[in-house]
Amino acid sequence: MPGVVLGWYVLSIMEVTIEHIGTLPVVVVSGRMDTSTAPAFDAQVAPMLAEPRKNILVDMGGVTYMSSAGLRSLLQLVKHTAVQAGRVGLFGAPPSIMEVVEISGFPALLDVYADRATALSVHAS
Repeated sequence: MPGVVLGWYVLSIMEVTIEHIGTLPVVVVSGRMDTSTAPAFDAQVAPMLAEPRKNILVDMGGVTYMSSAGLRSLLQLVKHTAVQAGRVGLFGAPPSIMEVVEISGFPALLDVYADRATALSVHAS
């Protein structure tokens, strides 16, 4: 979902939903993950991070843009799961988003999957 242009300003739009498959949280993100939306992402996942989580999946299929602020938000998930010797699994990211993830070196920090079924088969077990 692209931003809405109002005059010279672009309003960033992002939606975050957290699903639970058993005890495994799946964070579904759509829209832009940038400086203006990252705080909302952080606020949405904060209650989930109040408890130890070994694994977290992130569905990036609806993400249209990601800046360094979005990467920082993902990094907080990576750090949280690392404390439990776990991992974050990322799936469904469009090629433009995967390029940002790869250039930033994030594949060394988290697991990348092509689709939800593959991510669930690894992390839900």
